[in-house]
Amino acid sequence: MNVKNKIACALALAVTTAAGVALATAPDGPRGPMPGPHGHGPGVPSAEMLATIDGLNASQQADLRKILREQRDAEDALHARLRSDREALDQRQRSEHERIADQTTQKLRSALGEDGFRAYAQWATQRGPGPRPPAGPGAGPGQPADAPPLALH
Repeated sequence: MNVKNKIACALALAVTTAAGVALATAPDGPRGPMPGPHGHGPGVPSAEMLATIDGLNASQQADLRKILREQRDAEDALHARLRSDREALDQRQRSEHERIADQTTQKLRSALGEDGFRAYAQWATQRGPGPRPPAGPGAGPGQPADAPPLALH
């Protein structure tokens, strides 16, 4: 090995060692893979992190970083598309619930008449949302716990 090569190797070793020490001691230096913008996945390792992989030259490290960046971007695009799909599905679900509620109201008005529907609506409002569990063993819906069970005809 000639003198120029020895100097170049010594200089490269010194720079690499100094960079490693700086990264290890710096509180805000890259300690691992940088997370993706939305916190999904491991993110893309910094160039300094990739420099610690044995057997990879600078070109391979750049290619690796590029491929990992493409993966992160593709995963971010997937998450954005799925989030958009979910929002559309939620909107569709709300619309369907409203349609069913309107349809039920129309059927109830038709079956009970206006006075009967008003009485039902007042009863349902006082009762609160959703079905209530039986008050005790053997009690049917709307019956006190000490009432006899409903007879089926």
